[in-house]
Amino acid sequence: MSRAPWALRAGELILHRICHGLPVEEAEDCFAEWSAELPAIWNDKELPRWRAPTRVLAYCLGQRRTAQFLTPPPDDDPAEMFRAAPLIGAALLLALSADTQGLVGDICTYAAELLSVIGVITLRPRRARRRNGFGGSR
Repeated sequence: MSRAPWALRAGELILHRICHGLPVEEAEDCFAEWSAELPAIWNDKELPRWRAPTRVLAYCLGQRRTAQFLTPPPDDDPAEMFRAAPLIGAALLLALSADTQGLVGDICTYAAELLSVIGVITLRPRRARRRNGFGGSR
């Protein structure tokens, strides 16, 4: 072999680190599948010599995004509290202006409805937005 396999070793190290954050069974499967692609990319005869290591490392770093799609969000994510702020604001607005009539009551009701819609949109599951294929390709 005329090229040193340093990029393959570096790629496997990157993939191992990426798979570290996945659940155990999924990490083993993903690492085996992704690392099996590395020799095929490395030995591609259509790539120029200088481009093979770049392509191997780019493939490995691209799998980081795929791993993010495979990793479930933690249950105690503090960002969830901020994503629920519009719903909390709508509930408070309705509670504070429940007895108000006239223009102020109508504006408060409209603002609460608007906040409720925004809250529902922000709290929809993250995976529902990422259903455009494996790895997030569009």
